[in-house]
Amino acid sequence: MTGSANGTAWVAIVPLIAILPAILCMIDISRHPRTRQFPPQVWLAICAFGNIIGLLAYLRFGCSEDR
Repeated sequence: MTGSANGTAWVAIVPLIAILPAILCMIDISRHPRTRQFPPQVWLAICAFGNIIGLLAYLRFGCSEDR
């Protein structure tokens, strides 16, 4: 019984860990709409559907340096 309860907790926690960075990047894009290389809408799509690689690409290539 304890093992299945532990497994259920991980099923709830892992998606949150995966989604949280994407949400944080999307909030950053909405607060600072001046981005490099692509318009903010493109970066939102990349962060939403690109998982970790999209998030890292935004942080490296999309964030404006003049915040």
